[in-house]
Amino acid sequence: MHRKILVVEDNEQNRILMRQLLKYHGYDVLEAADGAAGLKMAGEDMPDLILLDLQMPVMGGFAVIQKMRETPALRALKVIAVTSFAMKGDREKALAAGFDEYVTKPIDTRKFIQLVKKFLPLEDAALKKPLILCVDDQPANLKLLENILVPRGYAVVSAVNGEEALEKLKTRTMDLVLMDLMMPGMDGLQVSRKIKSDKQCGNIPIVILTAYTGVETYIKSLSDEVFGYLHKPFDAEELVKLVQAALEQPKAP
Repeated sequence: MHRKILVVEDNEQNRILMRQLLKYHGYDVLEAADGAAGLKMAGEDMPDLILLDLQMPVMGGFAVIQKMRETPALRALKVIAVTSFAMKGDREKALAAGFDEYVTKPIDTRKFIQLVKKFLPLEDAALKKPLILCVDDQPANLKLLENILVPRGYAVVSAVNGEEALEKLKTRTMDLVLMDLMMPGMDGLQVSRKIKSDKQCGNIPIVILTAYTGVETYIKSLSDEVFGYLHKPFDAEELVKLVQAALEQPKAP
């Protein structure tokens, strides 16, 4: 079971940043855009941790924490205050009000995740979401893959061409690559060959997604490079089954 974090923040860009960071590190994320909505979600969903902005419309962070600490069902929930108006003594004020910790914005991404993991450690490998690199030159296709995979428990990183995909493979450990065949610059199979020739990422399974009708003969001759392929447009469940099969295959020594 994944750890669940509620982000209560009225600034959309801040919510997006925290959501992406938390999901990448294996957490499930709930979101509310004001304090009143956040308080309601806390009671309904009982998250493992709440990240609560202090300055918000409808109901501010201090009013929310006061209400939570007065409510028996919510009193034990862990809550971190998040604010961009940090002054001397504010941390002490937040802790005295009932917050468990205090973070200033703009957040330091590394320290932020370290703090979250202090409250919600992810020691169990089963909690780590498989990380899938999706490569397609069409943003709509990348969004579709994200919409299919993320709700099913996968983490997604996107690239719009082969060059970007290879760069991201240098900096992140991926569990699977889903790649369009026909792309400008390097096509999917050219990228696949480069991946398989690399000692660091040669074991990563690759699945080709394509609308090209003559793909069967093309890919069968390159079976060492790719795990399989799927025609576009594809059924979501068909894609998920292929992803699962690719992730479950034994890794070469």
